[in-house]
Amino acid sequence: METQSYSSLQDFLRALDENCLLLARHGETDWNERRIIQGQQDRPLTMKGFDQRKNLFFLLNPISLDRIVCSTLQRTIQTAIPLSLEKNITLEKKAELNEVKLGIFEGQHKDDFSDEFSRDCYQAFLDDEVNVILPGGGESLVMVDERVRLLTQDLQERVLCSGHALVVGHRNVNKMLIKNLLGLSLEQGFQVEHENDWLYVYAPKQSKIFSARIPAPGEPIHVRAGFEKVQ
Repeated sequence: METQSYSSLQDFLRALDENCLLLARHGETDWNERRIIQGQQDRPLTMKGFDQRKNLFFLLNPISLDRIVCSTLQRTIQTAIPLSLEKNITLEKKAELNEVKLGIFEGQHKDDFSDEFSRDCYQAFLDDEVNVILPGGGESLVMVDERVRLLTQDLQERVLCSGHALVVGHRNVNKMLIKNLLGLSLEQGFQVEHENDWLYVYAPKQSKIFSARIPAPGEPIHVRAGFEKVQ
């Protein structure tokens, strides 16, 4: 996949010459670091997560934003709020953007299930995250897709008529946002990967998405068409 380098995100957006939707993931949390299943548990950023937030801030601060949207969970709020305050833009908190619910497994370590039922149940989920619902109020990606669909349409329409917008979401929610933006199948949407230090740029007039690892302040940004795939 061809990569092009720019001195700044501002230069890349200027080359696109259209309003874009910028899609980020929250910075690393303590449970990301410790490999604990997170779901909708409300965990704070780690020091690494705050460093990732700083890089995102310096990357996006020169950009004129019309809208900043995040979930109601503190990890996205902590990531987005410096830009909201700096630019004097109201931070819109949307429950539709909350991460997938993972039921009774939230708070458990990914490598330390104490009983066979838990191991088998979680493995079944890993084998088919699109359709499997974990016990205890879990969600499938089908359900996540349904709750983000209308918001995706609203975001796209506002970007076209008003200006660049930033969404700070979660790994699985962002999969479904990209799925809806590009008209992918659920299975194709699941293949989208979104690490804590990647930014996606959706150009609606071109119906294209671009991806880039968020650089440290002052470093160039390396942009390529398409998205990172689950390995």
